[in-house]
Amino acid sequence: MSAVEALYVFDNFSPATTPILQHEWRSRPATTAASLYSLYKAQPSPRPSLIYLPTTSPPTLLFNIIHNNLLLLSPTTSEIEPLLISEFLHRVIDVLEDYLGSPLLGSKIEANYDIVAQLLNEMCDDGFPFTTEPNALRDVVLPPSLMGKLLGSVTGLPSASIPSSFTPTPTKTLSAIPWRRSNVRHTNNELYVDLIELITATIAPSGRFLSARSNGTIAFNCKLSGIPDLLMTLQTPTSHKQKLGAPPSGGLGFPVFHPCVRLSRWRERPGELSFVPPDGKFVLASYEIDLLPSGNPKSATQPQLPVSVELKTAIGPQWSEFEARVFISTAFLATTANTLSASPFGPRSSRSPAFGGSSNNPTVEEVRITFPLPPAVKTLTGTRCSRGEFHHEGRKVTWKIPTTSAFSGTATFRTGVVIKSYGGDDNEVEEEEPVDNGEYQDVQTTKTAKANGGNEGEKAKREKQAKRKMEMAMPRCALVAFSVKGWLASGVKVDSLKVVGGKGLGEGVKPYKGVKYLTKAGDIEVRC
Repeated sequence: MSAVEALYVFDNFSPATTPILQHEWRSRPATTAASLYSLYKAQPSPRPSLIYLPTTSPPTLLFNIIHNNLLLLSPTTSEIEPLLISEFLHRVIDVLEDYLGSPLLGSKIEANYDIVAQLLNEMCDDGFPFTTEPNALRDVVLPPSLMGKLLGSVTGLPSASIPSSFTPTPTKTLSAIPWRRSNVRHTNNELYVDLIELITATIAPSGRFLSARSNGTIAFNCKLSGIPDLLMTLQTPTSHKQKLGAPPSGGLGFPVFHPCVRLSRWRERPGELSFVPPDGKFVLASYEIDLLPSGNPKSATQPQLPVSVELKTAIGPQWSEFEARVFISTAFLATTANTLSASPFGPRSSRSPAFGGSSNNPTVEEVRITFPLPPAVKTLTGTRCSRGEFHHEGRKVTWKIPTTSAFSGTATFRTGVVIKSYGGDDNEVEEEEPVDNGEYQDVQTTKTAKANGGNEGEKAKREKQAKRKMEMAMPRCALVAFSVKGWLASGVKVDSLKVVGGKGLGEGVKPYKGVKYLTKAGDIEVRC
């Protein structure tokens, strides 16, 4: 039966082929870790997350993910559900970051190998994923103890050799709720909710949206004692036509929920999330929303974005320049922000998790425009911008607009291109066909007219060829990226978050609640 066979962790930027971590759940694979690493590096970039290696004996499927500077490889020699191993590798990263801290580095893994080995044995039993929730693992595997390390440095003994009287023992029985550890206690009871959306869109030269989608994530940080039962309600503004039901009647497509969410409650009342949360940070749900009304790109109602770009190519006396104008407007954000700010969380305090712009005053930041350049471009000349800075590297030029203060207005970028020379006479013109001017026409007049007409025709043809050549060296689109704090493109908001039940929180305890909204645009394609 198919199962996870092994896990190898390498430093992705190190030339060494020795893994930082090597763990096998079953018999040692026939292909060594060093050989797998070499075969992985031999693959052309960009490398897929699943690579088939037919040259090994037996043939191997190599699953891989890159996190920070770490490369995780998991080989298997039999057919297996791909998502099983891919999800398991991501769970390994999440658990190690929960235990060792973020960012996850190779030095942390090497310094806490005893903890890592225990975690991998608990997470996977004989190759089958078993306990992968961080809260449940904390009941059976102790996180690295600062006191244990201090005692180890004083006595000169490793932390594993310190007498058990100095270190706490893990709980022998698992919690009744697999995703929440038992006996949770917090001095300050707090709840933090982050709604983050990533916009992807394609815009025609006319400014009409061809496609526009928003992928959202609801991130939670729960610091509540006992076993609380929460109810969170999501809403969209009445001005938006998006609904919280499933398509086609609603707008939330492909929703994915944490196992703690009661699906029956969501089906009965779309928009209500009832759950007993894990302790600490976790992703409660993710979703996808089509920002075009009814998914129709020809609809008169188009999405509004705070950043738009107008791109003109093949301009200037020699058709060798292109110009981009960026329009940044935050006026329409205030209307939606007023709706989002009317939440049951009350006024924000200094402990609010909001950063930069708030829902009362959204700000546009990290504006970046990237121009992909065709292979015919040799270099750029006369590049200038009215605001910000630009950087030319390889076959792209990146223009960054600073965000030191709130900016609303227009910025311009203009540059000329120098094309590569491939040899040959590009101005070669085909010979004109002779013209029959009649028997009685004056010979000199005929020669002069033919010469002038030929020169004008040849000049026009040369100009047409030169313009066509420069058009081939122009960017076909501009990729726009930005972030807005305090605003969501879909209009989804947290309407309420209540503790409706549970035990262990205490009578009269009112936990602090905070919410923030963040929209990121990842390379919106504006065609020209």
